[in-house]
Amino acid sequence: MTFAVGGQTKTPVWPLAHHRGELVPREQATLPVASIALRYGVSVFEGIRVYQQDSGGVAVWALGPHLDRLRHSCRTMELDESLCDEVPAIIDELIATQGVAEDGYVRVAVSAVNAGGIDEAAESALTVTITPSGRKRWLAKGEGVRLAVSDWQRPSDAVFPSAAKNISAYAGPRLALTEAKRAGFDSCVLRTADGLISEAPTATLFLVEDGNRVVTPRLSDNVLPGVTRAWVLAAARALGFSAVEDAVTEERLRAADEVVLCGTGLEFGPVREVAGVPVSRWPVCPVTTALIDAYFDQARGRCAPTPIELALPAGGPR
Repeated sequence: MTFAVGGQTKTPVWPLAHHRGELVPREQATLPVASIALRYGVSVFEGIRVYQQDSGGVAVWALGPHLDRLRHSCRTMELDESLCDEVPAIIDELIATQGVAEDGYVRVAVSAVNAGGIDEAAESALTVTITPSGRKRWLAKGEGVRLAVSDWQRPSDAVFPSAAKNISAYAGPRLALTEAKRAGFDSCVLRTADGLISEAPTATLFLVEDGNRVVTPRLSDNVLPGVTRAWVLAAARALGFSAVEDAVTEERLRAADEVVLCGTGLEFGPVREVAGVPVSRWPVCPVTTALIDAYFDQARGRCAPTPIELALPAGGPR
C-alpha cells in the first residue's frame, strides 16, 4: 500500500509517571475521588510525540506549540499555567530515567485535584507519562479509514471553548465515535450546528481538491487549533500546494480527490471512503503521501522542521 510506514520491532514498557512533583509508579498517579477533576471534568491535557532519530536517541516533536496550547487551556479553565514551565525538564527526566529509545506518546495533564463545589477555585496538579507508541494500522499496514459523517455536533464556543483541550470536551465525540464503530465505520466526523463538517473526535480533517488544493475546516467551525493541523497547512504550502481553511459541506467532502485525518496520536489516517462513497484517488493519493513523507523526514531529524504557527484565541475565560 502507498502509505505503509514502518513501526517499532519491540514494545518497551515505561512504568513511571511524574505526578504532583514526584516520580511514582503509574498506578500511584491517582486523583482523589472527590476532586473537582473527577466531579466536574476540570482537567486539561496535551499529547506530545517523541520520535526516534536517525542519528540516535529520541527528540520531542513540536514541544513549543503544544505548551502554548496547554497554557491557553489552563487559562481558559482557570488552572495554574505556571506548571507548564516544568514540562520540558520532566519529559527529559522520564526519557532518561526509563531509557526511552523508541517512539513514544507523552501525555501531560493539569487537573483540579482539590475537593469542592462546581464554583470552587482549583488547586492544580501536574501529571506526565510517556507510553510506547508506534504507527497506527493506517500507516503501519497501509489500510484506509472508513469514515462516517455523524449527526452528532461539536458545540459552539458559546457552549464550550473549542480551543480548550479539556477532558469534558471529548464526552460527546466519544459517543459519536462509538456509534460510528457500531455501524461498521472506523471513525467519524462531527458537524457544526449549521450542518458544516467540523472535525473527528480526536483528529483534524483535511481534503484535497482539484489535484493540489489542500482544504481543512475553519477554526470557527468549532475546530480545536491542532498542532498537526497547523503543521499540515504550513508544510503543504512549503511543498508547493495551495492550503486553505474553508467551510466544508458533506457534499464537498464526498467529492474530494483525497481525504485524510491527522493528529498527534493518530499521526495520519488516509481515508478510503466517506459514508460509503469511495474516495476517488484511493489508494494512490500523491498529496497525502507527500505530506506523510515530509512529516517523518522532519520528525526523524532528516531535515529541519517546518515552523508551526498555532492560532490560539487571546486571553482566558470570557
